[in-house]
Amino acid sequence: MDWDFDAVHVVRGEKAQNKELWPHLDSDTTPDSLLAKLKGMIQPWRNLYVATNEPFYNYFDKLRSQYKVHLLDDYKELWGNTSEWYNETTGLNNGRPVEFDGYMRVAVDTEVLYRAKTRVETFYNLTTDCKDGVNTC
Repeated sequence: MDWDFDAVHVVRGEKAQNKELWPHLDSDTTPDSLLAKLKGMIQPWRNLYVATNEPFYNYFDKLRSQYKVHLLDDYKELWGNTSEWYNETTGLNNGRPVEFDGYMRVAVDTEVLYRAKTRVETFYNLTTDCKDGVNTC
């Protein structure tokens, strides 16, 4: 992926499962809903980075019919045990490897999202649900 890309932040996981606080989030972030909404915001065949907590990599396959989709897991070699990052962080941590955990995933996703030409946010563009739950907008 080059520097000319757009990005969408798709919150799924526990929030999408909690219908009491986020009644529309799950249905508003289905692959069909995402594709319909993104068509009005992002030109076809653009590089599209998907920042997400969705655990299933193939969940966004439907978007590939219109966009060149990129996910964080497409770049695992950047933090794998043969990467420069791995070697440097291991050295800084007294020889113990540093886990590329959920916090680091969020940090990288956020940084990539902020560098996109067009940013589409879950709670501002994709759903009418409030970010912190029902009646918190």
